Amino acid sequence: MDSPRLIGKYAFDAASREQRRAFLQLTADDKAAIRRLKPYFARYADEFAERFYAHLLSHPHTAKFLEDPELLARLKGTQKAYFTEMLEGAYEEAYFEQRLRVGEAHNRAGLGPAWYLGAYNQYAQICFPYFADLIRRESPTANGWEADSSLLALIKVIFLDIGLALETYFLEATEQLRMRNEELRQATSLYWQAEQKAQQYAKLASHEIRGSLNAIIATCDVLLEGYTDQLAADARKMLEGVVKRCWGMNQIVEEVLSQAGEAEQQTWIDTNRLMADLARRIETYAPEGDVALAVPADLPAVFGEATALREVFANLISNAVRYLDKRPGKIAVEYQDGKGHHVFCVADNGPGIAAEHLPRMFQPFFRGVPGKGLGLHFVKTIVEQHGGRVWVESTRGAGSKFYFSLPKTDKPDKQSSTT
Repeated sequence: MDSPRLIGKYAFDAASREQRRAFLQLTADDKAAIRRLKPYFARYADEFAERFYAHLLSHPHTAKFLEDPELLARLKGTQKAYFTEMLEGAYEEAYFEQRLRVGEAHNRAGLGPAWYLGAYNQYAQICFPYFADLIRRESPTANGWEADSSLLALIKVIFLDIGLALETYFLEATEQLRMRNEELRQATSLYWQAEQKAQQYAKLASHEIRGSLNAIIATCDVLLEGYTDQLAADARKMLEGVVKRCWGMNQIVEEVLSQAGEAEQQTWIDTNRLMADLARRIETYAPEGDVALAVPADLPAVFGEATALREVFANLISNAVRYLDKRPGKIAVEYQDGKGHHVFCVADNGPGIAAEHLPRMFQPFFRGVPGKGLGLHFVKTIVEQHGGRVWVESTRGAGSKFYFSLPKTDKPDKQSSTT
């Protein structure tokens, strides 16, 4: 009855063991032939162990496991016993159990299949010439067949051992893959749960923001209509500016938050129309009217998600307005026709960025200036999702240039474009 732990774990019952031996054609004659090698190995065991471990110590990967002299001495004894057991000619339950245990031990130690097979290769190179020479010199047979049959039988046992060890590696690899798949399944499940919550929060935020903006607009309208005679000219102008900005913000909220939870389709985007929309937004970013936005006259159509790319431009432009330190402020959208890519740039005449900050400008939550530190990371994420990249150039006191590229594409239906 199969009571040992590992042969049960690897399903090596009596029938499976017999099947494995039969497949290797490991016969009773082979077992008898192998037993003839045992006395020869006994004479050679100490020298073999020295040569075997000298080889392992000459390679850094295996040498790091053999730094303890006491451990090395024990391993030499264990290795002699291991190869002596191969020559007993008994390949039953206990043998299978012990070989599987050795395979698991190698696996736990971090010695992969290549190192296990390499060790067996070393055993063959050291022992086979020795066995062949001794048998042919001491055997009464004249044709050397005894040596040949013994070594052939030993090769079969070596393959039996290798197969059992590889079973442990395969099972471990399968278990690791199963665990990774389970972790991926759990992570995907958590992601979708978070995504659903984000969509719910976005919808709530959309209602709250739009409601608040409408309340501000209504209040301003009441003041403008009901208190016309009591308002000074500059106060009335300020209220009208607030209403205008609120309507602009309301439009932006509608464009952005209405997309929450919806997978936007990629399409051809007319960047000239997109820039016209953003030129109108500049009043929202700079209500005093002291910032000029320059846009090229003829920009190419690009392929992508319209809302996302519009917000890339909007984020870079609003960022530039926020940090301007000169009046009038100047912001320019520039375009270069690169090889295989469209290259866009938002340039400003602001204070510039310190050189030590440039490598971290697109990292999340990095901010050398006030802000949440997510806007530029958002830009980087969207651009990379479209197959492009972002970078920045800046000179202290002279302004900054934020670049991003988008790949050119041969997607069809170029006539149907949108902003």
